[in-house]
Amino acid sequence: MRATHNLFSNRIATLCAAALALSLIAAVPAAGGESAEALFRKGYRLQRDFRTLEALDAYERALAADPFHGPTHYEIGWSYWILEDWSNVVRHWELALEARAGIAELPDYLAMARERLEGKLEPLVRAPMGTRASAGGLSLELVARFQHYDPRPLDGADHFDRHVFSPKSVQIRADGAKVYVQALEGKATIVYEARTLRKRKAIVHRFGPAEAHLFDPDETAALAPTFRARGAPEQFNRYEGKPVEGAFTHGGRYLWVSHYRRSFDALGVLPSSVAIIDTATDEIVRVMHTGPIPKFLAASPDGRWLAVVHWGDNSVGLIDVAADDPAGFRHGGEIVVEKRLPLDLARKVNRDRYCGACLRGAVFTPDGRYLLVARMGGGGVAVLDVAARTHLGSVQGMKPTPRHLLLSADGSRLYIGSNSSGYVSLYDTQALIAAARQGRARLKPLREARTGSGTRTLALSPDGATLYAAVNRGSRLVALDARTLRMRLEIAADSYPVGLAIAPDGRHIWVTSQGRKLRGGNSVTVYRVGGG
Repeated sequence: MRATHNLFSNRIATLCAAALALSLIAAVPAAGGESAEALFRKGYRLQRDFRTLEALDAYERALAADPFHGPTHYEIGWSYWILEDWSNVVRHWELALEARAGIAELPDYLAMARERLEGKLEPLVRAPMGTRASAGGLSLELVARFQHYDPRPLDGADHFDRHVFSPKSVQIRADGAKVYVQALEGKATIVYEARTLRKRKAIVHRFGPAEAHLFDPDETAALAPTFRARGAPEQFNRYEGKPVEGAFTHGGRYLWVSHYRRSFDALGVLPSSVAIIDTATDEIVRVMHTGPIPKFLAASPDGRWLAVVHWGDNSVGLIDVAADDPAGFRHGGEIVVEKRLPLDLARKVNRDRYCGACLRGAVFTPDGRYLLVARMGGGGVAVLDVAARTHLGSVQGMKPTPRHLLLSADGSRLYIGSNSSGYVSLYDTQALIAAARQGRARLKPLREARTGSGTRTLALSPDGATLYAAVNRGSRLVALDARTLRMRLEIAADSYPVGLAIAPDGRHIWVTSQGRKLRGGNSVTVYRVGGG
């Protein structure tokens, strides 16, 4: 379905109207009295809510009523795409072409499906349950998985989860009780119980009239001219948000979740938002606006600030979170890295690449004075003085495309994961800040190690001895000695791992596999950590 395809690609902005206008044949009643068109619409609604198996049943009944219903052949193809059943994707899309379904992009989609059916692309990695690796007194074992590609897994620890759609990041509450996964295209925050490794809930980021109370009226009024000037819907607080990253404040009571963009903002040039989830009830209790394309979130150690890193325009927004109640949270200004990106120039271009410095990972120093921000575009780490609201300077010298930043427990060491170049670098934090004061200074790392192309999220074990990295292109989870950066071990992960988090007791590691180019991923894997 178009809605399903929109889970994989932002190129399609509208979901329902076009698909529902495609019916070529008069409605034919099914045996149970429902017409093919009615069953098609039912399947469409089910797939929109990621109920793939139920959608398939409705679509098959629609085709039983009318074997030549072009829209059904097209949309059922997307449902089979989710399950990676390429033979059925190809079969139904060929029939959709014969039925003249009227989808201009269909020949291109069909060609991609045929490539997958013929095995022309790199094979997807689906790590078998029980996969284990051990070396030097450390072991990792795959003990649980939540995925959206195999509806009938054979292993009891392998769970089909319809909300696991393009899972981007994972956060574990400080007490270790709950795990939160941000499913980007699933438009949901999925909540798991850490002790039992079971799903508790899916918090859907869909805002309509019933959610109007989540938005501050003064914020809405202040933003109205901006949205109006760019042709946004009058009710701009009615949209779906795509969760990207999360950060806890108030000792884990509140989880902040960034929205990649509002669903009607196809060009990514409008303010987006962050949702605030009360982890006691697992309900969204407030939504606040942000700049364009917010991605990473960082909370200051002193509990004063929540930093929102805007991929879209070279800025970082600050939210004052000193109040005990979300109603008291207030915007605290912005810091621009060098120069704000002019969004008027971003029309009809790929905003994932047209992003200036492409600000991504960020971390506060232990005293909360400085915020360090990775610059994936152009390289380097920007150092921001939070109190003065200024960009002190950016330090170069690390490998290109720095994406994720991580401090040691005492804040003295800074780990940098560089995405495309595939390296992890280690820096002295104070030396890097001092270099930034000189403006665009270069600084050599204390150490660096090659981990593999697509090095994404980093995480330290609770004792600070082991550094873990999700390696996207190699479909691996790697473990390094945190002091020397020497490789300790690696283990297979489902294709295209992106996010990871370690339980506070160090016993489990959660990894998200998002997917790439309409393919793969869609899983959350859990590894048990043990001795060798």
